[in-house]
Amino acid sequence: MTDDALAVRLLAIFVDELDEQVQQLNDDLLALERTPDDAARLQAVFRVMHTLKGASRAAGLPRVEEVCHVLEHELSRVRDGSATLGGAQIALLFEAADALGETRDSLRQGHGVPEAALAAVLQHARGRSVAAVVPRPPAGAAPIVAAAAAPPSVVPFRAPIVADAAVAAGAPPATGTLAATERPDDAQRATTHVRVTLHQVDAIAGAAGEIAGLAAVLSDRADDLAALRAESRAVRGHAAGQATFDLDRALTRALRRAGDDARALAAVSARLGTSARHLRQRPFTELTETLPRVVRDVALDVGKQVRLVVTGGEIEADRVVLEALREPLLHLVRNAIDHGLESTADRIAAGKPAEGEVRIEGALAGDRLRVTVSDDGVGLDLTAIARGIERRGRAVPADERSVARAIFDDGFTTRATATTLSGRGVGLGIVRAAAERMGGTVDVTSEKGKGTAITMDVPLSIATMRVVLVQVGDVILGVPSAFVIRVARADPRKLARVDGRPMLVARGQPTPVTTLAALLGPPFVESPPAAMLQLVVLESGGRRMAVVVDDLHDERELVLRPLEHAGHSATNATVGTALLSSGQVALVLSVPALLAHESGGAAAGSALAADSREDRPPARILVVDDSITSRTLEQSVLSAAGYDVVTAVDGAEGWRTIERQDIKLVVSDVEMPLLDGIGLCQRIRANARTATLPVILVTSLDEPAQRARGLEAGADAYITKSSFDQDTLLDTVRMLIGRHP
Repeated sequence: MTDDALAVRLLAIFVDELDEQVQQLNDDLLALERTPDDAARLQAVFRVMHTLKGASRAAGLPRVEEVCHVLEHELSRVRDGSATLGGAQIALLFEAADALGETRDSLRQGHGVPEAALAAVLQHARGRSVAAVVPRPPAGAAPIVAAAAAPPSVVPFRAPIVADAAVAAGAPPATGTLAATERPDDAQRATTHVRVTLHQVDAIAGAAGEIAGLAAVLSDRADDLAALRAESRAVRGHAAGQATFDLDRALTRALRRAGDDARALAAVSARLGTSARHLRQRPFTELTETLPRVVRDVALDVGKQVRLVVTGGEIEADRVVLEALREPLLHLVRNAIDHGLESTADRIAAGKPAEGEVRIEGALAGDRLRVTVSDDGVGLDLTAIARGIERRGRAVPADERSVARAIFDDGFTTRATATTLSGRGVGLGIVRAAAERMGGTVDVTSEKGKGTAITMDVPLSIATMRVVLVQVGDVILGVPSAFVIRVARADPRKLARVDGRPMLVARGQPTPVTTLAALLGPPFVESPPAAMLQLVVLESGGRRMAVVVDDLHDERELVLRPLEHAGHSATNATVGTALLSSGQVALVLSVPALLAHESGGAAAGSALAADSREDRPPARILVVDDSITSRTLEQSVLSAAGYDVVTAVDGAEGWRTIERQDIKLVVSDVEMPLLDGIGLCQRIRANARTATLPVILVTSLDEPAQRARGLEAGADAYITKSSFDQDTLLDTVRMLIGRHP
């Protein structure tokens, strides 16, 4: 190896070592800040400086070596009892940790050593000694720094939030608490590691996917051979002979070998894929190990006392997933401290502990990783969120859960002015976007006065994914199975309608129906309506949608590849591509992104609104409403469209009219005297002669539970008066009974 090659190699090794040592340094400083007399932690900090001094010398980085040497010297004075540590000195050590972290990042990016940051540390160290000199104790006296017991698995930390001058004057520091899992000891770190790049792992995963595809092709060839054998046997039945018998035997042998080869190839592919997945997996602790320092610094900035608790560190997930979660998790933690937790005074006034708690919980849910960041703070201010929605020119949702989810909208903030921590409306939008790019979701729950929890639900791996394959036109699409509630077939004529939108009603719950082509938009085009619709019912983030597809194939595990150079809208709608055994490329959809941006108009796709009953004569429609104004309006709209309209003032009169006349459709209010619209609908459904009579409920009752009550009573459509217009009414009527001639 040449000298230049060796230098490059040593520098790369140093950067990796610096990464680990900086994290260790931060952990030890957090503990040392809490208990400055902890001899074990002091020794650990000293050892980091000593190790990095030697490593930087070997890597040819004299400025880094100089910083480590100065700090090592001062720490040795504390260790031998001739000096002690104060708040200002601890702050300087944190400054050094930050400078070393900046050095790591700069070297990793090929930018060289950040001279200014390291020079600032040296200047501060020489101008203000790390060690505050104290008189050396007389011989035989007890040492100032007492030995401490080994650190427990969960330990507290002290984060001073008062000025150094106050501490120096003897004022007790304000404190917070931090729970953190214990880092592996030196014996655990002694395991031999072989460095494998993510590119190499991706290559292995890609090869596994290609082998799986070849196995599927080979299986198809076995099917072809089986068909050929069946055909030869049919021929043999007509013209038996030695030649046909030999052909049959040869085909049987070839078929058996092809089947064996396909199974063997599939087994190899499975083992290779499993190995690749294991190589990509990293522990959840790698995602959270830097957060104790983040919590300490943010707590100092906002003057709050904070306790961080991390659970689920033993869980493993794809390293790409963990890296993608790093920035969102940072935003959530900062947001929990800045927005979620009250000030110390407010917590005490509310009868809470002065110290607030932020929890990070990692958990497995099937083949998905669920990460929850929660706090025990004040909870979401739904009134302020509603005002923020109105300022953006949007209608405030009726239910509180939808109001709360507005915090994930791009640019949303309740802060009137921005600070260094928040107020620019960026953080939580980033969280949602990051989750959706991985085919995941984000949700929020909150209780006033008790706190807020935000949960990200993402795949454990985005290298492979189980999907349901569907077809729209000539395009094969993959729908991640995690979001598929069920598949179904439905008669388009039997779909219910709510505000003109087709609805699939199952167990009393109406689900909007649209075509997948309409949901995706151009260049996808809706196909003509079929006699029976093939539906895939999807759910994500509390939203449910039934999408119509042209064909349903099967469910399978696919190896994903990124979709590059396709534009922002395409990459937002997909999580990647996959090569099928047929040689076709399938686009794998991001269901959360599709449903999050679904608009009200998309659900009334033209394919579902097609009218196949143009030749019917004018139909007689009964309008039932106790309000003469509403009754006259609906009568005039329907009459102008060519329908024969009769009216009734309540449900009882309406039922008598139905018994006497040939009514083709009923339009009824809900709230009426004598017999309301729900009761009228139930009476219609209970009578054998009128059981299939279409019923449209037009009402001011707009709550989801009230809609469900109307649909459960048997209504075919539900229109709210708040969104009423003549086009909605006429479109709904035409969907149910067709146009006038």
